[in-house]
Amino acid sequence: MINALYKSCFFTLTLLFSWSALTGNLPNKLLNEPILLLSGEQTSLANSLDKKPVYLKFWATWCQPCLKEMPHFQHVQEEYGEAVDVISINIGINDDINSINKVIEKFGLTMPTTIDKSGDLAKAFNFIGTPYHLLFDKQMNLVHLGHEATESLDNKISLLSQQRTVELLDSNKLIDHETRLTLSLNDGRIHALFFSATWCDWYLKDSRPAVSQRCINAQKIVSALAKKFPNVSWQGLVSRLWTGDSDLAAYKKKYAINYLVDIDKSNSIFHQYGVNELPELILIKDNEVLFRSNRLNDDQQLDKTLALLKTAGE
Repeated sequence: MINALYKSCFFTLTLLFSWSALTGNLPNKLLNEPILLLSGEQTSLANSLDKKPVYLKFWATWCQPCLKEMPHFQHVQEEYGEAVDVISINIGINDDINSINKVIEKFGLTMPTTIDKSGDLAKAFNFIGTPYHLLFDKQMNLVHLGHEATESLDNKISLLSQQRTVELLDSNKLIDHETRLTLSLNDGRIHALFFSATWCDWYLKDSRPAVSQRCINAQKIVSALAKKFPNVSWQGLVSRLWTGDSDLAAYKKKYAINYLVDIDKSNSIFHQYGVNELPELILIKDNEVLFRSNRLNDDQQLDKTLALLKTAGE
């Protein structure tokens, strides 16, 4: 009797485990998040469900660790590309197709590639910094998440390519639990939202010197404008990528910023306004975008900004 009960319980647990592995642990929205490839084809995790494991990698052409890992990335494609769907995701921030193609050519990358210009993929997969590695088994269970091409990642890819099981991770790791910033932009005033990053000036100094200089100049310009037009509601928003509260404090001190600056920890505001090139200034009144520019160094763009700001002081 006891032996029969034991067997029954064991069978039930085995069935439940098998069902869990079979159905996967990702929500339908994430499974069906569209991934538009440079080839013009559109795919999603759902397209690989019950067919192949999927390895996603987020990267940028100006990300130094990303470039160091590119030989490894191509090796994975060559070694396991038949058994695992490998997809390259450029994050689309301060990047362009020419720069991306140069990296593809330099490292001989042959896996499908997409550019996340809208930021939808970054939002969907809770992207918080490059490089960003995500691995899913054939049932679309999350089995790996990290920022380095580690031995653990390689072992899991190898096991999945042989259709062997890998320990599952909690899919809640892909859910952004940060509180969204609340901005009241419907009060009749002009609101100036300045988007930048605490690392834009120094990290991009060598890989993107022109962008680095734009970040420095734009921050100085916006700080001066904030003093000149106090009737405008000024709000600085810095990217959450590689940024904590101490980084923000150091950045504010470095540029003697005299207006409110927050980290967009949920990435909601950056995503809402489709900001993918830093720095950028957006002027808003009653929730309507009046003007936006990521070229404040340009005299014409600055003149337009000044004209709108002056109307707020009249």
